[in-house]
Amino acid sequence: MNEEMQALSKNKTWILVPFSPHQKAIRCRWIFKVKHNANGTINWYKARLVAKVYAQRHGVDYNATFALVAKMTTI
Repeated sequence: MNEEMQALSKNKTWILVPFSPHQKAIRCRWIFKVKHNANGTINWYKARLVAKVYAQRHGVDYNATFALVAKMTTI
């Protein structure tokens, strides 16, 4: 978890902003997974921080979303 938080901070994934009483915060959750080698031995442990955006409502919690997705073949 510490490595993931350091990577998120280093990449400037988000910025902290003042929270006002009329806003609703997006909750987060840690997802843990064990990655294995082909022979079944443990290769490494993975931790991800994910946002629970399914709790948001269009027009109430957000107005528009945009996610840039590109494939290397397109570029």
